[in-house]
Amino acid sequence: MARTYSSELRTERARDNRRSVLRAAHEMFVSVGWVATTMAGVAHAAGVTRQTVYQQFESKLELLDACIDLALSDGQLVPVRDMPEYRHMAVGDRASRLAAGAQWLCGAHERSAEIQNVLDQAAVTDTEAAARLVVRENTRWDEVRWAASLILGREPDGHTVDALWTLASRRVWLMLVRDRNWDGQQWRTWFVAQAGVLLDSP
Repeated sequence: MARTYSSELRTERARDNRRSVLRAAHEMFVSVGWVATTMAGVAHAAGVTRQTVYQQFESKLELLDACIDLALSDGQLVPVRDMPEYRHMAVGDRASRLAAGAQWLCGAHERSAEIQNVLDQAAVTDTEAAARLVVRENTRWDEVRWAASLILGREPDGHTVDALWTLASRRVWLMLVRDRNWDGQQWRTWFVAQAGVLLDSP
């Protein structure tokens, strides 16, 4: 019994350490950027040893990747497509589905645009980060295609997905919300109008 308790305690401590490391890493990546963030700095900010960080994550890129995944899933650690707000894109009429898509994407950008932008920064000088960015953008294209199929009730063509993939990008979001000071409602209204035109195009 004592061994079971000890094992459970270690497992819980490891989970707590992981949460602390991810929280500290997210804050550091966003505030000081890719280059200035170090594993030692993250360890210090999280209140753990550097060895503890490396036990959880083999590299800084793996740590950044985990931060992005956590932000995208809103800390729920479930596939994005299983999130209730994502599933709303398949419910109701076209306008309701499109509004649900804008709502979900707005929330995803609010949680993850800044941390994903760190990967964009890293990709400029780091070849492994650049390769990871390609994988993530291909995955994002697939997610846009899937979301569009929920809204339309059918498979969209590739050109439509390309246009929506561009429209829905974090770079556009950051340009409008961070750089031009739009709020979430302004962005959602704009996105619904633009996406509606794309989805209705022959």
